[in-house]
Amino acid sequence: MITKTLLPLLCLSLASQLSISLAQETPATQKYVLLISVDGMRPDAIEVLGEEKAPNLHRIKKEGASTNNARTDATYTVTLPNHTAMITGRGVVGDAGHNWVSNGDPKLGQNLHRNKKSYLASMFGVAHDNELSTALYASKSKFSLYDDSYSERWGAPDTTGEDNGKDKIDTYLRNDVTTELVEALTEQLRTNPAPLTMVHLRDPDTSGHANGWILEGDTPYLQAIQQVDTLIGLIFDAIEENDATRGNTWVIVTADHGGGGNGQEINSHTKSKLSDNYTIPFFVWGPGVKSGGNLYEMNKLTRVDPGKRNPAYEEAGQPVRNGDAGNLALSLLGLPAIPDSMINAKQDLSVK
Repeated sequence: MITKTLLPLLCLSLASQLSISLAQETPATQKYVLLISVDGMRPDAIEVLGEEKAPNLHRIKKEGASTNNARTDATYTVTLPNHTAMITGRGVVGDAGHNWVSNGDPKLGQNLHRNKKSYLASMFGVAHDNELSTALYASKSKFSLYDDSYSERWGAPDTTGEDNGKDKIDTYLRNDVTTELVEALTEQLRTNPAPLTMVHLRDPDTSGHANGWILEGDTPYLQAIQQVDTLIGLIFDAIEENDATRGNTWVIVTADHGGGGNGQEINSHTKSKLSDNYTIPFFVWGPGVKSGGNLYEMNKLTRVDPGKRNPAYEEAGQPVRNGDAGNLALSLLGLPAIPDSMINAKQDLSVK
């Protein structure tokens, strides 16, 4: 017999068990990360444009955490070496580096692992092996390097939980026309978004090489960054129109290098000792990210503002680098760091 005295306790116990059962049966809300790399974007160009002409980039800065004084790789200021740093969490040179120094279309049979003579783990692999779909939208043909390197043929076996196969990039799309590229991306964001997506937008680099990285007046270079800003606005619209991604998505914006000169000169961005070339933006926006946060102020114990320098990796007091992005993206998704990575390997770049 259940007495009146015991009834409230029994009800409380049953309610507690029901609550635990429901919590166990209810899946956690899926999170999403978009890593947007804007090829050749100088941070001072964003400031020259201001909020009126680049509202979406300034929205990310205002509502998120950022720095205009992040760094490229310590030795290379060109596209493929720096994007490889982003996805592998490694610098370019040395035993710990990824060692990919070429900046052209890969030759037949070339891939990251053959070049390194050992397998190079990536953020795509970590996400995919943890049962999250991945996507890469690229606006230069040379990005086939990543689709080939992490293909069914060359990707590593999945030894984490369920076997999701060796092909680590579920969606790969290349289109030189960034408006068409982003149109395809936003369609996926509205219908079937990948939890980890990398987007490469070429416009500022293309304009810089053709017309120079010129910040005075209404230059083609500044117009190219305005074009990118418009595209980022379309990405924001797509995120906010989908119940799944709205409020559950982080956006990371950075660059592979800056640029200088008239575009045709050797110092247009390849000279790695020039500050215009190695100074880049690093912006983070999304749930829980500190509004208006300064990444160096927020990470005083782990990152040091480099001033005008680009310190070597072995120096104490490392800056925020574009190579931080891969492990940051994984940490936001609640995933471990890229195996054998060296940049943000402790996932200690705080954005909250």
